[in-house]
Amino acid sequence: MSMIGAVPPSTERETRQRQLLGLGRLILQQARAGQWDAVRLADHRLAQLVESLRLQPALWQALMPARDQVRHWHQEAFALCQQETALRKQEWDALSLKREGLQAYDEAQTWA
Repeated sequence: MSMIGAVPPSTERETRQRQLLGLGRLILQQARAGQWDAVRLADHRLAQLVESLRLQPALWQALMPARDQVRHWHQEAFALCQQETALRKQEWDALSLKREGLQAYDEAQTWA
């Protein structure tokens, strides 16, 4: 039986593991750097990889340790995203209050 064109199962697992860990690490690094557009793109790539890996149950199961690590990194990146979102909301709320104050002042000047 010829092995031309066939990928040995261990090589496939190692390749997919490297891809999975690489994307997980990339997402966390980008989140730590505040590169949110890059996080979104890498997260999309990770979702596509996971979708394709789930179609291969044996491989998906073999990648459990790598999946656990990526899940941990992803949760950390998500927490950073939530912190950033909360900060931006505070800034937006502060600006909205200032705007309302300026509008009220402008109306008071108009009446005077």
